[in-house]
Amino acid sequence: MAASKRKDWNDLLGGGSGAGHSEPDAPPVTVLMHTIVGNPDNPRPEEDYSDDDPEFRELKASMREIGQLQPLAVVSRQVFETAKPDAVAQAPAKARKLLREAEWVVVTGNRRLAAARQLGWTRIDIRVQDQLGDEDGRIDEAVIIENIHRKNLLPIKEAGYLAGMLERHGSQEEVARRIGKSQVYVSQRLALLRLAPDLQEEVDAGTLKIKQARQLAGKTTDHAEQRAQAEQLKAQAAEPKPPRARSVQPPVQNPVLGPGPHPVPGPTSAPVQNRVLNGTPQPDAQTGADTVPEPREAPVTVPDPLAEDRQPKRFPYEDGTFAAQLLIHRMPPEEFATMMELLTAHCAKQEAGVA
Repeated sequence: MAASKRKDWNDLLGGGSGAGHSEPDAPPVTVLMHTIVGNPDNPRPEEDYSDDDPEFRELKASMREIGQLQPLAVVSRQVFETAKPDAVAQAPAKARKLLREAEWVVVTGNRRLAAARQLGWTRIDIRVQDQLGDEDGRIDEAVIIENIHRKNLLPIKEAGYLAGMLERHGSQEEVARRIGKSQVYVSQRLALLRLAPDLQEEVDAGTLKIKQARQLAGKTTDHAEQRAQAEQLKAQAAEPKPPRARSVQPPVQNPVLGPGPHPVPGPTSAPVQNRVLNGTPQPDAQTGADTVPEPREAPVTVPDPLAEDRQPKRFPYEDGTFAAQLLIHRMPPEEFATMMELLTAHCAKQEAGVA
């Protein structure tokens, strides 16, 4: 079996050491909950952090029973603000206020942090990964690698991350290698960025399917034409589909198990049109008179007890199935029913006598 292409984010987070940096194998640090804040540029939607999401419920139940098994990967607030000034500036006012009051910013583990808060924890384990701020874009790479293989990641947000990685690494192949996906996957996600802004919002909202969005982005870059084609695709999807035609099998004509006419056993193919085989007279080569050639071997005649022109010499008592078929075929329905009643009554009397 081929090895999985999935990129473990620990491969990305583990490297790097130096002054002010945690060693890769350094033990986690326990900090107070009010000193840590979630990533304000987190690509996952809010519904992924509620009990409406079954995976989040399972995570919270596990943390309640077992505790925290994996520390959160964080960077200091100063490193985050330096590495991602645009994300800080575009964050809502509430998020910026929380960021200013925090010491640490989560890179990976936002769902664990949310679960811990909902469980009422006052402390949580972290592992500081400030080395991610040394190279532009590595914080984003850590985020996308952790989230890209999970459900509900907003497609346009994901495409924006991949575009940033493409700018840093220079090729779709390298981006695909780093995230553990195929080059085709990267190309299809990047195509979403060519859509009109309102269509991108529909993709994230789920009203426009990713497959349809890729088709639109591949056909044209004109936003007005994209919108027109998107309406056509939605109209086609809304049309009722015709019901599937179901093949009906003919009923089985079984003379014993099923109703219907009882066929008489015998050959069903048409007679062979051959003067010799059929015994038709043929002119003699010398005299010209019609003659019937003698067969090389006398044919074996198998009597048919159901034929119209003859009766069986004796009732086939030794063959119950054949006898039943013969009775069903020959006897009128009323007489057959009367016979069955008599046989049933006789059998009942015999069983009563034995008992």
